[in-house]
Amino acid sequence: MQSLFLDLLRSRRRLPLVLAHRGDSIHAPENTLEAAMLGWEAGAEAWELDVQLTRDGVAVVFHDETLSRTTDVADRFGGDPRGQDGFRLAEFDWCEIASLDAGSWFVDAGSWFVADPAGERSAAAFGTLENMDGSRRSHYRSGRIRVPTLVDALALTADRDWLVNVEIKSFPENPPGLAEAVLEAIARTDTASRVLLTSFDHRDIARIPCLIPPTRQDLLGIPRGILVATPLFRPHAYLAEIVGAHTFHASAKCLGSESIGYRHRRTAEALWSDGIAELRSREVPILVYTVNDHQPGGLADHLAELGVDGLFTDDPVGMRSHFG
Repeated sequence: MQSLFLDLLRSRRRLPLVLAHRGDSIHAPENTLEAAMLGWEAGAEAWELDVQLTRDGVAVVFHDETLSRTTDVADRFGGDPRGQDGFRLAEFDWCEIASLDAGSWFVDAGSWFVADPAGERSAAAFGTLENMDGSRRSHYRSGRIRVPTLVDALALTADRDWLVNVEIKSFPENPPGLAEAVLEAIARTDTASRVLLTSFDHRDIARIPCLIPPTRQDLLGIPRGILVATPLFRPHAYLAEIVGAHTFHASAKCLGSESIGYRHRRTAEALWSDGIAELRSREVPILVYTVNDHQPGGLADHLAELGVDGLFTDDPVGMRSHFG
Protein backbone atom coordinates (compact mmCIF):
# COMPACT_ATOMS: atom_id res chain seq x y z
CA MET A 1 0.00 0.00 0.00
CA GLN A 2 1.23 3.47 -0.89
CA SER A 3 1.10 5.96 1.97
CA LEU A 4 -0.01 9.37 0.75
CA PHE A 5 1.08 10.81 4.09
CA LEU A 6 4.61 9.41 3.96
CA ASP A 7 5.00 10.32 0.30
CA LEU A 8 4.11 13.93 1.07
CA LEU A 9 6.49 14.08 4.04
CA ARG A 10 9.35 12.71 1.96
CA SER A 11 8.78 15.01 -0.98
CA ARG A 12 11.33 17.75 -1.39
CA ARG A 13 9.90 21.06 -0.26
CA ARG A 14 11.34 24.41 0.69
CA LEU A 15 8.88 24.92 3.56
CA PRO A 16 7.42 22.55 6.18
CA LEU A 17 3.94 21.11 5.97
CA VAL A 18 1.27 22.76 8.10
CA LEU A 19 -0.70 20.34 10.27
CA ALA A 20 -3.79 21.59 12.12
CA HIS A 21 -3.29 20.59 15.77
CA ARG A 22 -6.62 19.14 16.97
CA GLY A 23 -8.01 20.91 13.92
CA ASP A 24 -8.10 24.68 13.67
CA SER A 25 -8.28 24.83 17.43
CA ILE A 26 -7.97 28.59 17.88
CA HIS A 27 -11.15 29.11 15.85
CA ALA A 28 -13.22 26.04 16.81
CA PRO A 29 -13.55 23.60 19.72
CA GLU A 30 -10.56 21.26 19.58
CA ASN A 31 -10.90 17.71 18.24
CA THR A 32 -14.33 18.30 16.72
CA LEU A 33 -15.41 17.90 13.12
CA GLU A 34 -15.97 21.66 13.05
CA ALA A 35 -12.32 22.26 13.93
CA ALA A 36 -11.25 19.74 11.30
CA MET A 37 -13.29 21.46 8.60
CA LEU A 38 -11.80 24.85 9.42
CA GLY A 39 -8.33 23.33 9.29
CA TRP A 40 -9.06 21.93 5.85
CA GLU A 41 -10.48 25.27 4.70
CA ALA A 42 -7.32 26.98 5.98
CA GLY A 43 -5.24 24.89 3.60
CA ALA A 44 -3.45 22.73 6.16
CA GLU A 45 -1.97 19.67 4.48
CA ALA A 46 -3.22 17.44 7.32
CA TRP A 47 -4.82 17.56 10.73
CA GLU A 48 -3.98 15.91 14.02
CA LEU A 49 -6.40 14.29 16.43
CA ASP A 50 -6.26 12.33 19.68
CA VAL A 51 -8.06 9.03 20.15
CA GLN A 52 -9.23 7.17 23.24
CA LEU A 53 -11.51 4.23 24.00
CA THR A 54 -14.85 4.47 25.78
CA ARG A 55 -15.84 1.95 28.42
CA ASP A 56 -17.81 -0.02 25.83
CA GLY A 57 -15.00 -0.02 23.28
CA VAL A 58 -15.76 2.85 20.91
CA ALA A 59 -12.78 4.84 19.61
CA VAL A 60 -13.53 8.55 20.09
CA VAL A 61 -11.64 11.74 19.30
CA PHE A 62 -10.69 13.41 22.57
CA HIS A 63 -7.52 14.76 24.18
CA ASP A 64 -7.84 14.87 27.97
CA GLU A 65 -8.07 11.87 30.26
CA THR A 66 -11.17 13.44 31.82
CA LEU A 67 -14.22 14.95 30.14
CA SER A 68 -14.43 18.01 32.39
CA ARG A 69 -12.49 20.66 30.48
CA THR A 70 -14.17 20.49 27.08
CA THR A 71 -17.69 19.18 27.74
CA ASP A 72 -20.62 19.82 30.08
CA VAL A 73 -20.20 16.46 31.81
CA ALA A 74 -20.21 18.09 35.25
CA ASP A 75 -23.66 19.54 34.55
CA ARG A 76 -25.17 16.42 33.01
CA PHE A 77 -23.67 13.95 35.48
CA GLY A 78 -23.25 16.21 38.49
CA GLY A 79 -24.24 13.65 41.13
CA ASP A 80 -22.55 10.72 39.45
CA PRO A 81 -19.88 8.97 41.57
CA ARG A 82 -17.59 8.97 38.54
CA GLY A 83 -17.11 12.64 39.24
CA GLN A 84 -14.86 11.67 42.13
CA ASP A 85 -12.29 10.61 39.53
CA GLY A 86 -12.81 13.77 37.50
CA PHE A 87 -15.20 12.12 35.02
CA ARG A 88 -12.60 9.94 33.28
CA LEU A 89 -13.58 9.27 29.68
CA ALA A 90 -12.72 5.58 30.02
CA GLU A 91 -15.47 5.19 32.63
CA PHE A 92 -18.23 6.35 30.27
CA ASP A 93 -20.09 4.47 27.52
CA TRP A 94 -20.35 5.94 24.04
CA CYS A 95 -24.07 6.72 24.39
CA GLU A 96 -23.27 8.90 27.40
CA ILE A 97 -20.40 10.73 25.71
CA ALA A 98 -22.50 11.24 22.58
CA SER A 99 -24.99 13.26 24.63
CA LEU A 100 -22.41 15.80 25.84
CA ASP A 101 -22.05 19.38 24.63
CA ALA A 102 -18.49 19.68 23.29
CA GLY A 103 -18.75 23.24 21.99
CA SER A 104 -20.06 25.71 24.55
CA TRP A 105 -16.89 25.67 26.67
CA PHE A 106 -14.98 27.18 23.76
CA VAL A 107 -16.97 30.42 23.68
CA ASP A 108 -18.39 30.63 27.20
CA ALA A 109 -15.31 32.00 28.95
CA GLY A 110 -16.01 32.43 32.64
CA SER A 111 -18.37 29.46 32.77
CA TRP A 112 -17.92 25.93 34.12
CA PHE A 113 -14.82 24.98 32.09
CA VAL A 114 -12.67 27.45 34.02
CA ALA A 115 -12.79 25.07 37.00
CA ASP A 116 -10.11 23.05 35.21
CA PRO A 117 -7.01 25.29 35.17
CA ALA A 118 -4.90 22.83 33.18
CA GLY A 119 -4.47 23.91 29.59
CA GLU A 120 -7.30 26.36 29.04
CA ARG A 121 -7.73 26.51 25.26
CA SER A 122 -10.86 28.60 24.86
CA ALA A 123 -11.43 31.21 22.16
CA ALA A 124 -10.92 33.89 24.80
CA ALA A 125 -7.58 32.38 25.80
CA PHE A 126 -6.48 32.26 22.16
CA GLY A 127 -7.70 35.83 21.56
CA THR A 128 -10.16 34.86 18.82
CA LEU A 129 -13.46 35.31 20.67
CA GLU A 130 -13.84 39.06 20.17
CA ASN A 131 -13.70 38.85 16.37
CA MET A 132 -15.67 35.62 16.04
CA ASP A 133 -18.68 35.76 13.74
CA GLY A 134 -21.94 35.83 15.69
CA SER A 135 -23.46 32.89 13.84
CA ARG A 136 -20.41 30.76 14.51
CA ARG A 137 -20.43 31.71 18.17
CA SER A 138 -24.11 30.74 18.37
CA HIS A 139 -23.40 27.43 16.68
CA TYR A 140 -20.69 26.54 19.18
CA ARG A 141 -23.05 27.47 22.01
CA SER A 142 -26.02 25.63 20.52
CA GLY A 143 -25.38 22.31 22.24
CA ARG A 144 -25.12 20.55 18.87
CA ILE A 145 -21.32 20.16 18.85
CA ARG A 146 -20.47 16.59 19.78
CA VAL A 147 -17.42 14.47 20.54
CA PRO A 148 -16.84 12.60 17.25
CA THR A 149 -16.02 8.96 16.83
CA LEU A 150 -12.78 8.07 15.09
CA VAL A 151 -14.82 6.55 12.26
CA ASP A 152 -16.57 9.89 11.72
CA ALA A 153 -13.26 11.76 11.76
CA LEU A 154 -11.65 9.37 9.28
CA ALA A 155 -14.70 9.53 7.01
CA LEU A 156 -14.48 13.33 6.93
CA THR A 157 -10.76 13.09 6.15
CA ALA A 158 -11.43 10.81 3.19
CA ASP A 159 -14.36 12.92 2.00
CA ARG A 160 -12.08 15.97 1.85
CA ASP A 161 -9.26 14.01 0.16
CA TRP A 162 -7.12 14.92 3.16
CA LEU A 163 -4.60 13.40 5.60
CA VAL A 164 -4.71 12.82 9.35
CA ASN A 165 -2.24 12.11 12.15
CA VAL A 166 -3.97 9.90 14.73
CA GLU A 167 -2.34 10.11 18.16
CA ILE A 168 -3.07 7.03 20.27
CA LYS A 169 -3.43 8.33 23.82
CA SER A 170 -1.56 6.50 26.55
CA PHE A 171 -3.16 7.09 29.93
CA PRO A 172 -2.15 4.42 32.48
CA GLU A 173 -5.64 3.26 33.50
CA ASN A 174 -7.21 3.19 30.06
CA PRO A 175 -8.99 0.01 28.95
CA PRO A 176 -7.03 -2.33 26.64
CA GLY A 177 -7.71 -2.60 22.95
CA LEU A 178 -7.27 0.99 21.77
CA ALA A 179 -4.70 0.25 19.07
CA GLU A 180 -6.87 -2.61 17.79
CA ALA A 181 -9.92 -0.32 17.67
CA VAL A 182 -7.94 2.30 15.75
CA LEU A 183 -6.87 -0.26 13.14
CA GLU A 184 -10.46 -1.49 12.86
CA ALA A 185 -11.70 2.06 12.23
CA ILE A 186 -9.04 2.62 9.57
CA ALA A 187 -9.97 -0.63 7.85
CA ARG A 188 -13.68 0.18 8.04
CA THR A 189 -13.20 3.59 6.41
CA ASP A 190 -10.52 2.44 3.94
CA THR A 191 -8.22 5.28 4.99
CA ALA A 192 -4.92 3.45 5.54
CA SER A 193 -3.15 5.53 2.89
CA ARG A 194 -4.25 8.78 4.58
CA VAL A 195 -3.24 8.03 8.17
CA LEU A 196 -0.09 8.50 10.25
CA LEU A 197 -0.18 6.79 13.67
CA THR A 198 1.74 8.26 16.62
CA SER A 199 1.94 7.90 20.39
CA PHE A 200 4.00 8.84 23.42
CA ASP A 201 3.79 5.15 24.33
CA HIS A 202 6.38 3.80 21.93
CA ARG A 203 5.47 0.24 22.85
CA ASP A 204 2.08 0.78 21.24
CA ILE A 205 3.77 1.97 18.07
CA ALA A 206 6.21 -0.95 18.05
CA ARG A 207 3.49 -3.59 18.39
CA ILE A 208 1.09 -2.27 15.76
CA PRO A 209 2.38 -4.61 13.01
CA CYS A 210 1.69 -7.56 15.31
CA LEU A 211 -1.96 -6.51 15.68
CA ILE A 212 -2.76 -6.47 11.98
CA PRO A 213 -4.80 -9.52 10.89
CA PRO A 214 -3.53 -11.65 8.00
CA THR A 215 -6.51 -10.59 5.90
CA ARG A 216 -5.58 -6.89 6.15
CA GLN A 217 -1.92 -6.81 5.21
CA ASP A 218 -2.53 -3.47 3.49
CA LEU A 219 -2.59 -1.94 6.97
CA LEU A 220 1.12 -2.76 7.33
CA GLY A 221 1.80 0.22 5.09
CA ILE A 222 0.45 2.72 7.62
CA PRO A 223 3.41 4.89 8.72
CA ARG A 224 4.11 5.16 12.43
CA GLY A 225 5.83 7.89 14.41
CA ILE A 226 7.06 8.48 17.93
CA LEU A 227 6.22 11.52 20.04
CA VAL A 228 9.06 12.75 22.24
CA ALA A 229 9.19 15.49 24.85
CA THR A 230 12.89 15.18 25.74
CA PRO A 231 15.97 14.83 23.51
CA LEU A 232 17.03 11.28 22.63
CA PHE A 233 20.54 9.87 22.39
CA ARG A 234 21.08 8.55 18.86
CA PRO A 235 17.47 9.24 17.86
CA HIS A 236 17.67 7.46 14.52
CA ALA A 237 18.88 4.19 16.05
CA TYR A 238 16.10 4.30 18.62
CA LEU A 239 13.46 5.18 16.04
CA ALA A 240 14.40 2.66 13.39
CA GLU A 241 16.02 -0.23 15.25
CA ILE A 242 14.14 -0.34 18.55
CA VAL A 243 10.67 1.02 17.78
CA GLY A 244 10.51 0.40 14.04
CA ALA A 245 8.88 3.77 13.36
CA HIS A 246 9.07 6.06 10.35
CA THR A 247 8.66 9.62 11.62
CA PHE A 248 10.02 11.66 14.53
CA HIS A 249 7.68 14.06 16.36
CA ALA A 250 9.42 16.38 18.81
CA SER A 251 8.04 19.11 21.02
CA ALA A 252 9.36 22.58 20.29
CA LYS A 253 10.52 22.68 23.89
CA CYS A 254 12.46 19.44 23.35
CA LEU A 255 14.29 21.16 20.50
CA GLY A 256 15.26 24.04 22.76
CA SER A 257 12.60 26.66 22.09
CA GLU A 258 12.49 27.57 25.80
CA SER A 259 16.20 27.22 26.47
CA ILE A 260 18.30 30.11 27.73
CA GLY A 261 20.45 29.86 24.62
CA TYR A 262 17.49 30.26 22.27
CA ARG A 263 15.99 33.07 24.31
CA HIS A 264 19.28 34.97 24.13
CA ARG A 265 20.11 34.07 20.53
CA ARG A 266 16.92 33.85 18.52
CA THR A 267 18.50 31.84 15.71
CA ALA A 268 18.05 28.41 14.20
CA GLU A 269 21.51 27.40 15.40
CA ALA A 270 20.44 27.89 19.04
CA LEU A 271 17.97 25.02 18.69
CA TRP A 272 18.84 21.28 18.83
CA SER A 273 20.35 21.39 15.37
CA ASP A 274 22.64 18.35 15.81
CA GLY A 275 19.78 15.95 16.49
CA ILE A 276 17.77 17.34 13.61
CA ALA A 277 20.78 17.08 11.30
CA GLU A 278 21.29 13.40 12.20
CA LEU A 279 17.69 12.53 11.43
CA ARG A 280 17.71 14.54 8.23
CA SER A 281 20.87 12.77 7.07
CA ARG A 282 18.91 9.50 7.38
CA GLU A 283 15.92 11.04 5.56
CA VAL A 284 13.66 10.64 8.60
CA PRO A 285 10.70 13.05 8.47
CA ILE A 286 10.76 15.44 11.45
CA LEU A 287 7.60 17.09 12.73
CA VAL A 288 7.43 19.60 15.58
CA TYR A 289 4.57 20.42 17.96
CA THR A 290 2.99 22.81 18.88
CA VAL A 291 4.20 25.90 17.01
CA ASN A 292 2.04 29.03 17.03
CA ASP A 293 4.81 31.62 16.61
CA HIS A 294 4.58 32.46 12.93
CA GLN A 295 5.95 35.99 13.17
CA PRO A 296 8.71 36.84 10.67
CA GLY A 297 11.99 35.66 12.15
CA GLY A 298 10.16 33.64 14.80
CA LEU A 299 10.22 29.99 15.82
CA ALA A 300 8.43 28.69 12.72
CA ASP A 301 11.01 30.35 10.48
CA HIS A 302 13.91 28.97 12.52
CA LEU A 303 12.51 25.43 12.39
CA ALA A 304 11.97 25.77 8.66
CA GLU A 305 15.58 26.93 8.33
CA LEU A 306 16.71 23.73 10.08
CA GLY A 307 14.73 21.71 7.56
CA VAL A 308 11.96 20.17 9.65
CA ASP A 309 9.25 18.59 7.54
CA GLY A 310 6.09 19.60 9.37
CA LEU A 311 4.74 21.96 12.02
CA PHE A 312 1.71 21.21 14.18
CA THR A 313 -0.10 24.46 14.92
CA ASP A 314 -3.30 25.56 16.62
CA ASP A 315 -3.46 28.38 14.04
CA PRO A 316 -3.29 26.87 10.54
CA VAL A 317 -4.77 30.05 9.07
CA GLY A 318 -1.94 32.18 10.41
CA MET A 319 0.75 29.61 9.62
CA ARG A 320 -0.42 29.10 6.04
CA SER A 321 -0.65 32.84 5.55
CA HIS A 322 2.89 33.24 6.86
CA PHE A 323 4.44 30.58 4.65
CA GLY A 324 2.30 31.49 1.65
